[in-house]
Amino acid sequence: MPSQITHLAIAKRYLEKHPQTIFDVQAFLDGNILPDLAADKANAHCGVRTEMHDLVKRNREKVDPVKFAMTHDMHDDLNKGQYLHLYVDYQFYNVFLLEYFKNITIEQSAIDMYEVTRRDDRYLEKKYQVAYSDSTLHEELQKINDLWDKENAELRCNPAYKFAFPYKTEELDAFIEEISEIAIPQV
Repeated sequence: MPSQITHLAIAKRYLEKHPQTIFDVQAFLDGNILPDLAADKANAHCGVRTEMHDLVKRNREKVDPVKFAMTHDMHDDLNKGQYLHLYVDYQFYNVFLLEYFKNITIEQSAIDMYEVTRRDDRYLEKKYQVAYSDSTLHEELQKINDLWDKENAELRCNPAYKFAFPYKTEELDAFIEEISEIAIPQV
């Protein structure tokens, strides 16, 4: 999954490119984080629970930005932020990393995604001047990321484990630039 810092970097680039479309910047930034803080992530991402063994199918069905836009007030800046979050997730899984997910197990992808998001966070914080504190939800973000770190600590220390970065930071930059160009629907 794209990290919350990735979501905030994209949101900031979107704001720079579309300054007249967002009136409540804080609500928009918070909306870009909100789906990952929900207890029921499938519902928050407007997706369906599907088979775990088929990652490509699972990724295609676990997030639906179109469904979100059709069922929410898209004039509300918090909803615009949530829509952008869902759009980013969908594109990340189904376009940007589609080939990677075709040839990987769910277990391997989990640790690879952990490692790459930790690398990305350090890089994006500097390049795009983003931080958890850009969101009023920063305490919740810190808690879930601390938990994620603890859950992955054992795997990271296992010398038998090999991980691979599924993309380079330059490719992530290109993804951020492309995604931040979208027009958020005003349904």
